[in-house]
Amino acid sequence: MIVARPRRTTHLAGTALVAVLMSFASSAWAADFQLDNVRIDLGKLVINAPKIAIKGSTLEKDAFLALFTGASASESASARAARLNAAEISAPELSLEQTVGDQKQTTVYRDIRLTDIREGKIGHGESASASITADGAATGPMKGELKRTAFDAFDLRQITRVLTEKAAPGASEAMLPVIGNFEQDGYNLDMGKAGKMSLGKTTARGFAARVGPEPLLDVVSRLAKASEEVERKQDDKETDADKPPAKTEAERQLGLSMLALFDMFEYGSGEARDLVMTVSPPPKASAKVDAVDMRIARMAFGENTPAKSGFAMEGFQFRSGEAKGGIDSIAYSGFAFGSVIRELRAALAEPDKPMDEVDFRRFIPTLGTVRLAGISIDAPAIITGKEPVKISLGTFEIKAGEQLNGIPTSLALTIDKLVTPVSEATGNPAAKDMIAMGIRSLDLSAKLDLAWEAAKNEIAIRTLSFGSAGLAQIEASGTLGNVTKDLFASDLALAQVAALGATARNLQVKLQNFGLVEKLIENEARKSKRKVEDVRQQFTMVASLGLAAILGPSDGAKAVAGAASRFVAKPGTLTVSANAKSATGLGLADVITMTEPTEIFEKIDLKADAQ
Repeated sequence: MIVARPRRTTHLAGTALVAVLMSFASSAWAADFQLDNVRIDLGKLVINAPKIAIKGSTLEKDAFLALFTGASASESASARAARLNAAEISAPELSLEQTVGDQKQTTVYRDIRLTDIREGKIGHGESASASITADGAATGPMKGELKRTAFDAFDLRQITRVLTEKAAPGASEAMLPVIGNFEQDGYNLDMGKAGKMSLGKTTARGFAARVGPEPLLDVVSRLAKASEEVERKQDDKETDADKPPAKTEAERQLGLSMLALFDMFEYGSGEARDLVMTVSPPPKASAKVDAVDMRIARMAFGENTPAKSGFAMEGFQFRSGEAKGGIDSIAYSGFAFGSVIRELRAALAEPDKPMDEVDFRRFIPTLGTVRLAGISIDAPAIITGKEPVKISLGTFEIKAGEQLNGIPTSLALTIDKLVTPVSEATGNPAAKDMIAMGIRSLDLSAKLDLAWEAAKNEIAIRTLSFGSAGLAQIEASGTLGNVTKDLFASDLALAQVAALGATARNLQVKLQNFGLVEKLIENEARKSKRKVEDVRQQFTMVASLGLAAILGPSDGAKAVAGAASRFVAKPGTLTVSANAKSATGLGLADVITMTEPTEIFEKIDLKADAQ
C-alpha cells in the first residue's frame, strides 16, 4: 500500500511492486544460495533486505548479477526480465523507504515468497504481512498494518515493457495479461489527527496492459513534475499569460501522454469489502466540528457487479454528530470514455482552433446506465436550523441509449418513492395548505421513456408520468413527427432548424385521483366555512361552464368540459386524447398562423372521458 499526499503525483507509487520484484532478481538469482544485507538505492526509493534466499535459478550468480549491473547494457530490461527463471525466491523481511515530496514512508513486508518463476513470469507471490509508517509536514505521522497479500501469474517482462518501452510509431500493441489474480486480506491505517481507515478483503483478476506511445515511467515522471509546477505557480501567483510558447507546447504534449494512459490498461474484475473510515476535519475556533464516520460494505467492478460490467458500491453509511444517512447501492454500467479520449486528442492536435468552432457535444462520454437505490438522509434540527428533516429515495435510474454526436437517441428515467417532508418552516403558503389537508410528506414517483425511431423519423414518448402516492398521478404519451437525424447534427444551426420542424402527431393524457381532489375540496370548505358538498358543486360548475367558455363551442371542447365536470363531481380517472388531423402532424407554423387559440380545435381530433 502506498500512502502519499493526494494532490501530488509521483511515479514511486506505481513502481514500488516492480522494484521489489526486480530487487529479488537483481541480487539473488543463482542455483541455491543466500545473500545478506542487500541494499538497492534508487534515489527516492531505497530497498533493503537483510537476507534473500534463492532456489533453482538457471543462471549462476555472477551471470545473473551482470544483467543488472550494466554488463549487459545492450540488452533491454524486458529482455533481461525474460531470462529470469527460478523455483523460489524468499525473504524474511524487505523494506521500502520512499520519499514523496516532504513525506517519508517506510513499508516493511514480512515472509515474502515467490515461486515458479519462468521466463520473467511469476507463478505465485505472497507476503504474510506488512507494516507502514509515514511522516510529513502536511499529513503528520501515520502508521498501519497490512494482512496477507498474494498474486498469481504476474508477468514481470510485460510490465517492464510497459514501464520502459514505447510502441513503434503508428503501431498499436496487443493488450496482454499482467496479473492473473490478486488478493489482499485487509489493512488498517491510523492517520493521526486526520482519522483512521481500514479495509477488509480485496480480490481482483484479469488486469492487463500494453505498451503505449511512451514509456509509462516517463509519463508518470512528467506528471509528477507538472504537479510540482502547478504548486509552484500557485505559490508564485503565476498566470497562464506568463507561459512561454515552449512551455505551452510541452503541456500539450503532456496532455497527449496522459490520454494515452487510458488506452494502456484493462482493469478486469474485482471487489473490496468492509471499508471503514473515520475522518476528523481540522478544528475550527468558532464551532465544534464533528468527525465523519463512513462504512461501505462492498465495492465491485467488472464482472463482480450485478450488471457484470462497470462499477457498484453497496451498503454505504455515514454519520456525523446527529446527522446520518446511507445508500443501499450505487452502480453504473455501459459508461465509456473512449469517444471523449478521441475528441480530446483531436482538440490537442489543433490547439489554435477557435472555441466557437468546437462542438462540445462530442466530449460527452457514453452514458450507459446509472442506478441508485435505498437512499436515506436524516438531518436533525441542529443542522437545518428549523426542524428535523428526513428524506428517502427508493430508486433512481437513468439509462441512455445509442448516442449520436453525444446526444442519446433514447432515454429512460425512473424515480420511485422519493419521500420528502412538507414543512411549514419553508414559509411557502402551499406547504401550509398541504399540512392543513393532513399531508405531512410527499411520496413522489416519476418516469420518462422516450426514443427516436430513425426509420419513421419520429420521437415516441412512450411514458411520461409524475405523481404522489395517496394523492394523484398524471400520465402522458405521444408522438413527435418529422424528427430527422439533423436534430443530432454537430452543426448547432442545423439542429435548431430540425427541432423547429418537428410536429406533434398525437397526445394522450390520463389523470388519476387517489384522494387529492377530495382533500382540495375539503380544505376549501374549511377555509370558506362552507359545506363540502356546496364547494364540490361550485367546482363542478366552474369545470363545466368555465371551460366551455374558454375552449369554445367545438365538439372537442364540449367533450373536455363535460369530462372535467364529471371528474370533479366524482373524482376517479380523467382521460384526454388528441390527434392531429393532418397526417404530417401539427407543426410550429400551424400554431403561429392561428388568430384565436380556439382555432386549434379545427386542426385536431379531441376526445375526453371521466370514469
